[in-house]
Amino acid sequence: MPSNYSRPTLVVNIQREFFAAILARPTRKRIEYREMSDYWLRRLQKVGPPPFNLRLLNGMLPPVPEATVEVVRVEKDRAQGELRLHLGRVLEVKHWDRERECPSG
Repeated sequence: MPSNYSRPTLVVNIQREFFAAILARPTRKRIEYREMSDYWLRRLQKVGPPPFNLRLLNGMLPPVPEATVEVVRVEKDRAQGELRLHLGRVLEVKHWDRERECPSG
């Protein structure tokens, strides 16, 4: 089994409120939702089946708060038209204070 850092990585942008909830201690958000579109299905196909890493970026101007989280399962809900990325461990956090739930620095 590959190490956590050699796994394929999917990079996504995420709003501050959801970013903070994923990184909160204890975690308040364990599933990241995406629209089940051809765009997201192609992106998921490129990284392959779980487990893979999800790199979350919050913002555009450096230093951008970012985190890498493992995805342990992906559900496709065709009725709701959504993908559910079930999140595992937080592997890395940059430019974010997890205790205060705000950008660091």
